[in-house]
Amino acid sequence: MENERQLKHRDGRLLLSYPEGDLGRALRRAAHDGIDLSGAELAGADLAHLDLEGVRLAGANLAGARLTNSNLEEADLCGADLTGAILDGTNFEEADLSSAILARATARGANFEEACLTKADLTRLSAPGANFEEAELAEATLADAQLERCNFEEASLHHVRAIGATLTRCNFEKANFVNADFAGADFSGSNLEKCEMRSARLWSANFTGASFERCDLRDADLTEANLTEANLDRCEVEGTRMQGALLESANLARLRGTPATDWKPGAPYR
Repeated sequence: MENERQLKHRDGRLLLSYPEGDLGRALRRAAHDGIDLSGAELAGADLAHLDLEGVRLAGANLAGARLTNSNLEEADLCGADLTGAILDGTNFEEADLSSAILARATARGANFEEACLTKADLTRLSAPGANFEEAELAEATLADAQLERCNFEEASLHHVRAIGATLTRCNFEKANFVNADFAGADFSGSNLEKCEMRSARLWSANFTGASFERCDLRDADLTEANLTEANLDRCEVEGTRMQGALLESANLARLRGTPATDWKPGAPYR
């Protein structure tokens, strides 16, 4: 057919044909009809403002693709490559992004509510204002990610590796950080109330002005962390390592348990 285009698998196999300039409509139709487009070669594609709910793109190459304000609710993107993709305002609610690569992507204001990001690579992801409420991020990599003002309420972050991540003014209420590694991360001004942070590695992290009220910090490593003006009211600190932590003006009232290392309170909490 004249001017017909082809969408191919990453290994060269033909997945579907469509009229030139009509890729978006072809993908919408495939999503609606439940056609499996796993492994599709879509690097650099312009897929902005599309309704792709339920699309099946597991293992697809979407590196550098533009998905601004598109709807990928319940999409299958397991193992997909979204390196450097533009995902601003994209809806990934309940999508499967397990083992996907979002390294160096931008996702300002994107919605990942209840999405599965287990073992995903979010290295240097820039997603200020994104929503990760109740998202599953176990064993994901968020090293050097820029995630200011994000919502992680009740998110699962256990065994996450997020060294050097920027997480300022975020909401983590009731999130699970068990055995996570956030060494050197910046949590200043964030809400960490009622979090599970047992055995978390928080060495040299910045928690200036953060609230840990009723947080479980048992066996966590806060060595040399900055807790200036942080609120640790009623935290569980049995076995917590706090050697060299900065505690100036921190609220250490009603701590429960005995830390593993001696610590010296700073000036009174304001």
